[in-house]
Amino acid sequence: MDRKMSRRDLFKYVGVGAGAAALTACAPGAAPAGGKKYAGKTIRMLSQGGAGYEKAVTQYGKEFEDLTGCKVEFDWAPWENLMPKLQADLASGSPQLDVFCNDREFQYTVYPDLLPLDDLIKKYNYDMNGFLAAVTKFGQGIAGQKVRFGLPLGPGVSGIFYRTDLIKEFPTTWANYEALLVDLKGKTGKAPLGFAGVAAQLVKAFLARYWSQKQSTISKDWKVLINNDVGVKAATMLYDFFKKYTPQGMLAWDNPDGCNAFKAGDIAVLESWPGFCLDGFETADSLVKGKWSMARYPEGGSGNYVEHNMVILKKSKNPDAAFEFIAYCTDLTRSKRSAIDFKVDPARLAVFDDPDVKAKSPWMPAYKDIMNAGLVPFWGIPYWLEMFIGLAEGLSTILAEKGQIKQTLDDVAAKWTKLITDSPLNFPYSELPGA
Repeated sequence: MDRKMSRRDLFKYVGVGAGAAALTACAPGAAPAGGKKYAGKTIRMLSQGGAGYEKAVTQYGKEFEDLTGCKVEFDWAPWENLMPKLQADLASGSPQLDVFCNDREFQYTVYPDLLPLDDLIKKYNYDMNGFLAAVTKFGQGIAGQKVRFGLPLGPGVSGIFYRTDLIKEFPTTWANYEALLVDLKGKTGKAPLGFAGVAAQLVKAFLARYWSQKQSTISKDWKVLINNDVGVKAATMLYDFFKKYTPQGMLAWDNPDGCNAFKAGDIAVLESWPGFCLDGFETADSLVKGKWSMARYPEGGSGNYVEHNMVILKKSKNPDAAFEFIAYCTDLTRSKRSAIDFKVDPARLAVFDDPDVKAKSPWMPAYKDIMNAGLVPFWGIPYWLEMFIGLAEGLSTILAEKGQIKQTLDDVAAKWTKLITDSPLNFPYSELPGA
């Protein structure tokens, strides 16, 4: 697809900055007699500079070279440069990349150029058990292709942070959530709620309210549903919460702004990605240190689950070395190390409950509950980015009071419908558990 978007546009929409006994580490295969298995070989990986896992994967690259002889070279690029760099390499006469790592949705655009991993998973006995539910449910099926193209490195999903000195237990219904905000506002005299207000970050807050009504945004047979009564109710809830209970200027907040406001005690409830916040809440200067917890959205709602995946390019000259490297980075042993030493969110359930991990990060069991309920919008759709941007722009229009709710959602639905009509897909779509 021809994506004529500037770097500024891309950056604007993504915001600054997605049973231990049963799991076994997937160590690199045995070396042949007389030397290291991949001595003299080099693999090259493109990924996002500054991502939470950059230090971890760089370290694992050094270890992998020591173990196997295969050198790992990295290109850590800004998020907005990743797709252009990847597509340029794929279009060249002599592609240089072996591994790519970023949002799983990027796979949807370039999946014909990716190497299916199912045979390599079997060959190297890589354990696919014990992952978060979203890894299993949504990890296959790009454009209907029932194959796996990536291994999960760093997942994430939005949840709710709250002050435990002000809130004994977080409500499980939207009505009681709003009643809590009314009570807090009355007692403190301050706006109690915050979330990132930039366009892209409104999507998660809207979807949490939409999915709590147990409806997919698109039907199994590709009818757009986002502008029906469910969508209008969700957008109205989001607008009302924003209008009544958030501080002035919140539409300009990005994720770090919301985290900082909660850390400073300026708000009592925050809807945000834990990956942006968790370390900061327990620093010496935090006014909420030891006085916060996490909860899921009410009534089964969930922010959109994201997942940074490691994939192998089909034209890689060293696919086995590339696979053993991504397996090394994502197995149980490294997943635990990444959580403890590098604060990378784990994709394996056992890590959340590991005693060593909990000792460093006692909030992990609560985070597991939020993560394991994560849902994925635009699942398997190659033109997901256009759909995401259309929804983000529509929600921003609604909260900025530049358009009526129903008409704005109708406009979003019309854009989605045109994309689907112009490039139809022939697999049954689903976002919800059991669908």
